[in-house]
Amino acid sequence: MAIKLPKRRSERLSRRKSTLINKAHELVEFCDINVALIIRNRRTGRYFTYNSVDHMSWPLSKEQIASHF
Repeated sequence: MAIKLPKRRSERLSRRKSTLINKAHELVEFCDINVALIIRNRRTGRYFTYNSVDHMSWPLSKEQIASHF
C-alpha cells in the first residue's frame, strides 16, 4: 500500500520507526537480550540506528552499512 502524499508518508515512517524502537527496547528490558537495529529509508538512503549496549563500534559507519546493502 503506497502512500502518495509526502507528509503522510513521513508521518507514518516516524510513527512506525518509533514503534519499532520501542519494541526493541521492550525486548531488552523484558527478555534480557542485546538488540542492534538499523532502519534504512530506501528512497533517501538515510538510516537510523538503535543499540541496547553502548559499544564504541556502534553505530557502524555509513560506509560499513552501505557495503552490506
